[in-house]
Amino acid sequence: MSIEESQKPAKVMSSCKIEANRRNAQRSTGPKTPEGKVKSSQNSITHGIFVKRFLNGAAPETVAETEALVTGIREHCKPQGMLEEILVQKIVVETARYDRVLGFEYQQLTRDHAFYLKAVDCIDRYTTSTSRALFRAIEELERLQATRKASEHRGALSQESAASVEEAQDAPQGANAAPSNSSTPRDAAGDVAA
Repeated sequence: MSIEESQKPAKVMSSCKIEANRRNAQRSTGPKTPEGKVKSSQNSITHGIFVKRFLNGAAPETVAETEALVTGIREHCKPQGMLEEILVQKIVVETARYDRVLGFEYQQLTRDHAFYLKAVDCIDRYTTSTSRALFRAIEELERLQATRKASEHRGALSQESAASVEEAQDAPQGANAAPSNSSTPRDAAGDVAA
């Protein structure tokens, strides 16, 4: 079967119907006031779990709670560098998203016949998805920080060994200096201890 055969022929509309559609379109132009525009921009949001702008239009209490969450997580994780900052931000978003999932779950489960609704299955998937994303971000941050700390530790050890090599090279080589291969105990002045 060709593409042309599978396509349905276009419906022919009468001129009266086309004219009626044009008149109706002139009357329906959407919201006029700023409040109406803000309200209509939220029309397709059902639960807000996967919003793109996280605190867009949020209540002041929600913003304050989220700021406290950000502060607490940042103090706990102490991110250093851009990648750690991004992971901390991901942890904050996924934690707040998980809180929204729990709120949506509470709403759905308090309804009559809650377990007959499709929403319960969706909540389960949202919970699983959000939990996995949160734990992946935490694990990645911990791995990144462990790598950074190990690298810093190796750097500190190499600096210490370089400093001890410099000290050994700068030590005076005189009569009181101890031979490097001697195991004879000596006092602070370099004399043989009795």
